[in-house]
Amino acid sequence: MSANPEPTADKSSGGALLRVSSDKIGRLMDLVGELSLSVSETVNSPDLAGLDLVGFDAAAHRLSMIVREVQDAATELRLVPVGEVFRRLKRMIRELERETGKIIDLDIVGAETAIDKLVADKLYDPLLHVVRNSADHGLEPPDERVANGKSKKGMIRLAAQQVGSEVRIQVIDDGRGLNREKILKIARKRGFFGETEEPEPERLWKVIFEPGFSTAEKVSTLSGRGVGMDVLNTTMSDLRGRIAVDSEENNGTTVSLHIPVSLAFLDSILLRLGHQLFTVPVDDVAEIVKPGMSDLVGVSASKGTEMLKLRGNFIPVLRLEKFYGKNVDKMSPLNDMVCIVFNTARGTIAVPVDEVLDRQQVVMKPLVGSLAKVRASWGCALLASGEVAIVLDCERLASGEER
Repeated sequence: MSANPEPTADKSSGGALLRVSSDKIGRLMDLVGELSLSVSETVNSPDLAGLDLVGFDAAAHRLSMIVREVQDAATELRLVPVGEVFRRLKRMIRELERETGKIIDLDIVGAETAIDKLVADKLYDPLLHVVRNSADHGLEPPDERVANGKSKKGMIRLAAQQVGSEVRIQVIDDGRGLNREKILKIARKRGFFGETEEPEPERLWKVIFEPGFSTAEKVSTLSGRGVGMDVLNTTMSDLRGRIAVDSEENNGTTVSLHIPVSLAFLDSILLRLGHQLFTVPVDDVAEIVKPGMSDLVGVSASKGTEMLKLRGNFIPVLRLEKFYGKNVDKMSPLNDMVCIVFNTARGTIAVPVDEVLDRQQVVMKPLVGSLAKVRASWGCALLASGEVAIVLDCERLASGEER
């Protein structure tokens, strides 16, 4: 009998479990990305043009499919159940009950949903701020809840679900909801809106994520300092995610976090504007249209007054040339271009480009150093051709934010 037997398969789980460093998995994913680029460069090499290579196309296609499967397998290695994060939050509920004097029932749904380990490591603190806000601001004291016809026990639900290539994580409470009047008053005082402006709820709720924003009338161990929710906003930006808030008076608040399943690879649409290449996540694209003269509204592209008329709706046009400080005098007429339509939190926008080139799964790389300040970008994408494209963040494009 061997003194060091090999691990035997666990029939109940389908195999033995191995503890592997996340750094090693990260290294593996980097190598898989490099492998993908090398295969693409080889298959698309101009040296192969004109050669009569019998069976080459079929072999190249099979090789590309295998690399794609290896990418998917490597991505799965770094996935962990979101329940690991939820369980840590569950332990905080008892402490929140003691600090607030409220009775809180925590409901967990979708704990088995898988997320990237890098996401899980960064998600706990921001989610803790949301749960704290739900407990402190959202849920009413037991006597107030009973007076309003509710159970004296408040509910906070943590829910996770994979939707397409994203994971949606929600923090839902059945409390009093966001106070529109109070939030709007503070937002106007801080200059987010004009004195007579009445923003849509979706725009108004966004201000709670601004640094230093707070509606608490006094500072406590839970709130009042205006920090916490802006941490969530920053973290979501780093994770290529987005936030949505829905609230109804006396019927609670839902904070939804939408995060890509994988941070390493991106299924994207490749675009060209002049000599510059851009790419956008496939899921961000609502539709692609070729406008005619009758679809155009506005007289001055350089002043940003262009609008696209699409099925009776008027969509503002956002020119990448203007956004990135290029020569606006050389912009092509809109009817000579292709418009990519995006649905964003601030409404629908249309982005004109010269050409839609391809749909590719690209290797994502963050921008570092001075390049980290490139406006409205998630980072750069390494393409099969060896070229580099800017990955557009449509939410920041719509808002005009730099980061």
